[in-house]
Amino acid sequence: MSTTAEWAWAIDLKPEEAKLFGLLRFDPSRDHDALCKSCEAAGELARSLLARKALPAIRLRYFTDPELNIGSRKSRKEVFEFNGTRGYDILSHGNFLPYLRYFVEGPALPHQVADAFRAQVQSMGYVSGSDIDTLKRFARDAVRSHRLSAGSAAEEFFKLAIECDIEVYIARMVRDAVRGVR
Repeated sequence: MSTTAEWAWAIDLKPEEAKLFGLLRFDPSRDHDALCKSCEAAGELARSLLARKALPAIRLRYFTDPELNIGSRKSRKEVFEFNGTRGYDILSHGNFLPYLRYFVEGPALPHQVADAFRAQVQSMGYVSGSDIDTLKRFARDAVRSHRLSAGSAAEEFFKLAIECDIEVYIARMVRDAVRGVR
């Protein structure tokens, strides 16, 4: 895991939280016991982070706001609830692990890409409709030059854009531009 000194988007973990984060297994595992232990650690970590209000509001909003779940009328949290998982049980569900990883580490993009995107946004001041093409071009070029998977990078650029306080409709356009990279 990155430290905040290396990566401005990662959150600081207390020592006991860092230990729990180290127990998490994000790769799909066929080992049921390992998955159960990982889910248990995830639940403890998430509860600790929520209790001390350590998570950036935009990351929580990504999980709880239907507007940020493109292609659905439900938030990601509501999808869990619709499928029968509620309350703190969500935090220890195997499908919650990728969200917890995002909560802690931020968008899963190479650091230099995310830092350059953030610098581009900061240089623009307020991002308006006239800046859309510049941001889309930047994101598409980054996907190509870093040989990223357009499918997964698209959602990560969306996360990065909303974390840069870009309007949701512009963040969606950046996402869609990345999805179109061949």
